[in-house]
Amino acid sequence: MLTSDSKDWRYFSKEITTNLEAPIQLSMLFAPFFATREEATIINVTSGLAFTPFVIAPIYSATKAALHSFTLSLRHQLSNTSIEVIEVAPPAVKTDFLDGAGLPGEPLDAFADGIFKGLEEGKKEIGYGTSVNRLRMSRDEIDDYVEKMYQATKNLIE
Repeated sequence: MLTSDSKDWRYFSKEITTNLEAPIQLSMLFAPFFATREEATIINVTSGLAFTPFVIAPIYSATKAALHSFTLSLRHQLSNTSIEVIEVAPPAVKTDFLDGAGLPGEPLDAFADGIFKGLEEGKKEIGYGTSVNRLRMSRDEIDDYVEKMYQATKNLIE
């Protein structure tokens, strides 16, 4: 929780730099070069949490939501160029980190296969598992989902 966390600002600043500033800077640096190519693609990795924030990870969720917004804008800005702009929005994926936190996740191999399938199908926004529905939720559905996630995990922040 932000009010009781012993982490200092440097921790959160690194998270913001990694998740938001770096992809924006890389897109800005490479877009002029990519535009000279016959075909080019920028792929930004957001998260299902860009659409349904996770109460115990507000900075992470906010950076992914901001990157989603940037990616959507970038896609429109570059629509008259050879650059395709794609967003991959993973759900929680089964990793050692999730196991250590006692959280469920999608199997890594199935997730990767699903993302490659979405790329092959030419999708501009690619989700997998629970993130597929989150890409298109209404505001009321988002509020309900966030509350459900909070109730299921609030013991982790108390």
